[in-house]
Amino acid sequence: MKLKRMFSAVAAGAAAIFLMGASSCEEMLADPDKYFNDEVDQTPSYVVSIHDIIKYQRGDMMEKEVESFAGGTVCVNKNSYLHSRDFVKIGMVQRKNDPDFFDLIITLSDRGQKIWSALSVNMRAKGSSSELAFVIDGMYYRSFKPELLTDNETMIVTVEGPFDPATANGLVKNSERNYKIFNK
Repeated sequence: MKLKRMFSAVAAGAAAIFLMGASSCEEMLADPDKYFNDEVDQTPSYVVSIHDIIKYQRGDMMEKEVESFAGGTVCVNKNSYLHSRDFVKIGMVQRKNDPDFFDLIITLSDRGQKIWSALSVNMRAKGSSSELAFVIDGMYYRSFKPELLTDNETMIVTVEGPFDPATANGLVKNSERNYKIFNK
């Protein structure tokens, strides 16, 4: 008899837990944009980081190999120069010579603008072979040269692609949300 009552109590408790979870799932399924836009979900997605590319790996503690979207690996500096916390907003624009792909228009934070400005000057000083790694969610996407900023007021920069439509849309959709998550 005691075992039967205990089983009934456990079953009632489990049913209550499942019903509470079902109602929150129904709310999310009814309006998924509200779920993500109201930042109920605090998981960042399409997180961007900008790293120095290491051409000749020395096995240093500051270097790591990251997987590439195209296959293989690329060695980068573990410490990123810029991160999604420095990108207030990302937009996209079709490439003039290839309308199936996109360039990115990035609005930088104050900190991001200062770092970008310094990077663009340093990369020009290193020569034509120097490029940075554009890493998305820990995977190398492509190399690029940072656009040279001509004044301290410029907060918007362009990263030339090509970026495929799915990747560009994912970056655009998640950039403002990531910025809020990383700057709490």
